[in-house]
Amino acid sequence: MPVRTLLVTVLVSAAAAALAAAAADARPHRLQAPRVADLAYPGTIRTTAATPKTLRVLAASSFWGGTYTANTGEPVTIYASTAYPEDPAVPQRWADFLASLLHGPELAGVRVFLQPEEEISRSCGARALACYDSGSSILIAPGEDVLDGPTAESIVAHEYGHHVAAHRANNPWPAVEWGTKRWATYEEVCLRTAKGILSPGNEGDNYSVNPGEGFAETYRVLNERRLGLAETPWQIVDQFLYPDDAALATVEQDVTTPWTGTTILRYSGAAKTRTFTIATPLDGTLRAFVRGKYRVDLLSGAGARVAGGTATASATVCGARTFKVRVTRNATAKSGSFALTVSRP
Repeated sequence: MPVRTLLVTVLVSAAAAALAAAAADARPHRLQAPRVADLAYPGTIRTTAATPKTLRVLAASSFWGGTYTANTGEPVTIYASTAYPEDPAVPQRWADFLASLLHGPELAGVRVFLQPEEEISRSCGARALACYDSGSSILIAPGEDVLDGPTAESIVAHEYGHHVAAHRANNPWPAVEWGTKRWATYEEVCLRTAKGILSPGNEGDNYSVNPGEGFAETYRVLNERRLGLAETPWQIVDQFLYPDDAALATVEQDVTTPWTGTTILRYSGAAKTRTFTIATPLDGTLRAFVRGKYRVDLLSGAGARVAGGTATASATVCGARTFKVRVTRNATAKSGSFALTVSRP
């Protein structure tokens, strides 16, 4: 049964109010074609995050739809603009498509609003083709292919990639801007950011090297290949982020078996000084804590001191695949044992 417009308005108005309260944290995600693609696309192609203004415009619009059961048995919430004929087969098809994308339980939380191109430009901004807001999990996208542009399926797949990232952890960085944990590690997002090669969260001049967009595009490619769809040309972000098989595999793993937190390692002993080599397969935060009359130091793989000098130490793993953790008995202690706890990403 179609949902009345009033109910949709209430739903979106509530989301708009919640988003307005957190407006300072709004982060845009733009899908922007490079200059060389302007011949193929009618103007700049981009998606942008929904803002409080966006959601107010959305709330004032008319929609029909509701929650549909996809062919996988999962519920998917789809609303369509009243500019489209009221045909339940349309949102049902989109519910089935979304369920066909590689996903986890985050599928139940997304709310998709389908609009024609001219309405999207009012909701999402001039020349925008879609928008997604991680705060409200609202995804606004075209219900049909864009003339001389990417297919609606490729746009929705890209935007759903942002939804996936928004529901994954990549501490200490936000996955929606840096990409998911294993993918970001494989693509050396931390190292490349430190070198000025990548620019997380940048939706301006450095958009093409925004890893959040690189992740969403990689997610799109992964699903196009899985579903046997024609692969949309890689024109949104820099070519060096184009995924090889290993990159696609990390995205698949991050979607199906997300990184959930640190791994805890424990050691003990009674030596005056002892050094442990810790494998750090993922970027993130490394922490060490020692009990006893000891201090702990974190050393780079080459042995240079990174952090420590007390009973606790922490450092950011940024490309290094091993760290050394050294415990040293205090100079005032003649004997004693230690218990060392290390948490690694």
